[in-house]
Amino acid sequence: MATWIWVTIIAAISQSLRTAQQKNLKESLGVLGASYVRFSYAIPFAWAWIAFYSFFYDQPLPSINLEYIFWITIAGLMQIIFTVLLITLFSHRSFAAGIAFSKTEVLMAAIFEAMILGYFVSFEVGFAILLGVLAVFLLTLSKSEISLPNLLSALWTRQTALGLGSGAFLGFCTVAFRAATDSLEGSDLLMKASMTGGVAVIIQSVIMGLWLWFKARVELIKSFKAWRRAYLVGFFGAVTTACWFYAFSANAVAPVRALGQIELLIALGISFFFFKERPNKKEVFAVSLLTVSIMIVLLKA
Repeated sequence: MATWIWVTIIAAISQSLRTAQQKNLKESLGVLGASYVRFSYAIPFAWAWIAFYSFFYDQPLPSINLEYIFWITIAGLMQIIFTVLLITLFSHRSFAAGIAFSKTEVLMAAIFEAMILGYFVSFEVGFAILLGVLAVFLLTLSKSEISLPNLLSALWTRQTALGLGSGAFLGFCTVAFRAATDSLEGSDLLMKASMTGGVAVIIQSVIMGLWLWFKARVELIKSFKAWRRAYLVGFFGAVTTACWFYAFSANAVAPVRALGQIELLIALGISFFFFKERPNKKEVFAVSLLTVSIMIVLLKA
């Protein structure tokens, strides 16, 4: 089995744990504070890994160029917006439903990748992506009758706008992150991916930190006072970022993100065991359909 598959699975597990902790922190830190800790507390972990890998595996740091700076800045901004939208969504929907909404990123990533990078997925992978998106929409109707009017009605709610918005920004930022990583010189994918993750969290921490200082200083201060709980977000965030970036550099964005939808299965488990949410029959069917789409990607990617 290809390395990118295992790396993507690790990224999905770590991302689920990080997001669950952010949901827990939202009540005490607020939406912006819970979003900010994802970036600020990831800095020491990300750069500790870069230093370790560079020293023990004799890998020099890639040289940064203007094209890289452009793409990493755009990607960082898009990821900040995605994070804020997702954490806000948790105020309106369950943990699993919020994660499910963000999974529309798979289809959007395929569109953005085709438009920006000129990469087109195969028919089979494209079909699998559509199945995955269909599963996500079924989850949005898990508590109502499945019908076209209900689906159209659900698409015009604030929750759906937040969910689809988060998916769009995440889909674009993954493509931008790949463009940034590809612009670095060198043949070692892991070093390039790690470097991209390390630079990204610094840029994100500075930009969002400055904005919070002037617009929401209380939440910024709270994020530092809560370091005993927030550092886990940084740790899991650093692991997640490094794994995603490696997978994006090793394969196309859309297949990686399609496999990454296994995060939804993990999210349902977290919802069941930690947030005491019980899935109904529609949710089980939607998750099963999602599993089928993942298997197609595994076989055809």
